[in-house]
Amino acid sequence: MAAIPTSTRFFQPGVIKILFLPTIAATTLVPTAPELAAGTDLTPEVDDIAGWSYSTSFIETKDAASRISPKLAGRVSLEDSSITFNGSLNGTDARTVFTTDQAGYIAMCDAGNATGKKAEIFPITVGSVVAVRSLDGDSFKVRVDFGVTNIPKTVTLP
Repeated sequence: MAAIPTSTRFFQPGVIKILFLPTIAATTLVPTAPELAAGTDLTPEVDDIAGWSYSTSFIETKDAASRISPKLAGRVSLEDSSITFNGSLNGTDARTVFTTDQAGYIAMCDAGNATGKKAEIFPITVGSVVAVRSLDGDSFKVRVDFGVTNIPKTVTLP
């Protein structure tokens, strides 16, 4: 019997890389090394992430010959996704990278972005760029809301 591989567990802060890629030419969503180099490393200014997942709903089927109601995979729902960034007093922050309706790709490189590492590539459209204000002791933030436009692709980085 085969066993699931033993994982090497890790704590993501300090390891994860989050990149914005303006373009990926390949329809396979596998970025080239020049496309990765042309991207923007968002990681140093990321305060929080939310979403970046998807789920499948299931459709119950039935027939008169059985008491069992098998289920079929149905529609795939893409979660609302966002990244919250540290904001800057001079305005030079995520607001200089993202604009509403901008299209591109977010690469979630959970174990870093070195050659041979795995990443999930999310095709996205920017829905909004929002200032997050607080007078309760938290620093100024900028939240970017993303519409994920298709199922992300898991790739091996070049």
